[in-house]
Parts: sequence; structure tokens; C-alpha cells
Amino acid sequence: MTARTAPLLREEVPGRRDELIALCAQAFGGAPWHDPPRGAVRTADRLVGSAARRADFRAVAALGPDGALRGLAAGWTDTVLSGAGPAFELAELAVAPAHQGRGLGRALHDALLAAAPAGPALLMTLDVPELTGRYARWGWTLADRRRPDGDDRAYALMRRP
Repeated sequence: MTARTAPLLREEVPGRRDELIALCAQAFGGAPWHDPPRGAVRTADRLVGSAARRADFRAVAALGPDGALRGLAAGWTDTVLSGAGPAFELAELAVAPAHQGRGLGRALHDALLAAAPAGPALLMTLDVPELTGRYARWGWTLADRRRPDGDDRAYALMRRP
């Protein structure tokens, strides 16, 4: 691993907006996501907004020796995915392509879940074997399949006890 993981405090997130946009553009611009650049801006702004208004916002950053952002995992407690009681939502997990395949995503994932409140956790990801298989290896199980309005892609809702 070429980076260290560290908590990213709510107050630090707005100051890293440009880095978040760049990270999301790199991580989600290629396969399997193929998100357009405006998607990176939308994701970064969602993280900045969530950090500003959610007391339960949690984030873990992967930082290079120079302090540059190389990856991020973030989440919060919500009822949107569960449709019922509150569950911790792993909302974003992104690693810059140049740093993938070295265990950094797993380190971010594990650190974020260690900082999450006790109880169930949920995530929604593209319903492709590359992603659902990775999360299954990390202890997640398929809970549902969804196709959100306005998106022609299929998603997997995954749960971790």
C-alpha cells in the first residue's frame, strides 16, 4: 500500500472538494462506472453537503506521503436504503486507479466500518460481478436488486450484519 489511512473529519471535507472531484472523476470515470465528469462534481458536492449537515458523517482518507488524497470511504446512518429502520450506509468508496490493486480499498472499507455505529450496514453498487463479488468477499450479502428512476443501470443493494 502506498498510502496511509486516517480519519477525515467533517470540518476537513469542504477544503478537499477539488481533490474529491478529481478522485471521483478518476475512480468512477472508467469501467465499470463510466460516469461523466459532472458525476464527480455531484458526488463531491454530496459528500461536502453530508459532512456539513450530518453529525453521524464518517470518512476515512487514504493519503500519500505528500498528504494528497488517493482514496476515500465515507458513510452515514440513514433509512433511505433500508426503507425502514436506520442502518449505516457505506455511501462512497473510491480509490484512484493508480493506487488500486494494493489493498487500499479494503483498508478504507475496514477502517470506515470500524468507525461506524454498531448495527447493520448497507451499500448500493452497480450490479456487476466485479463489484458485487468484491463486496461478497468482504462479508456483504445481496439484499435486493434495484433500478433507480432515471438510471438505466441495475444496482445491487448489499447488507452486512
